[in-house]
Amino acid sequence: MEKFFIFFISLLIEFPIFSSIFIYMFLKLFFKNNKRKLLLFTLDLSTILYISSFYFVLSMFFPTATLWILINLLLVILFISIILQWKAKRDIRFTKLVKGFWRMSFLMFFILHFVTVLTGIVFKISEYNA
Repeated sequence: MEKFFIFFISLLIEFPIFSSIFIYMFLKLFFKNNKRKLLLFTLDLSTILYISSFYFVLSMFFPTATLWILINLLLVILFISIILQWKAKRDIRFTKLVKGFWRMSFLMFFILHFVTVLTGIVFKISEYNA
């Protein structure tokens, strides 16, 4: 049972797009009437999967010291969120800041995940053909 649980968690992290679809289907049972909340809650939960997936794919390229890249990216996203909220409202509200930071993190790591996966595929194909 323990091995199945570990296998299931590793599949969720390795294939976050399928995990997002799985989370969406599961949460559809609870959010029957409000599709906007369903989508936003799915994106909020999927953010963790995309961040961890990006970290593991990046650690395949650079086996040592990849955590600092992840932390720096998250700090840059946080600073961008703070600046955008300050320019828009001239006031920083913590709850809106966290929501904006989390959704910007999803967008950034969603894109970065696909870029790193495609880069890895290209590197492996070129390594195989060389």
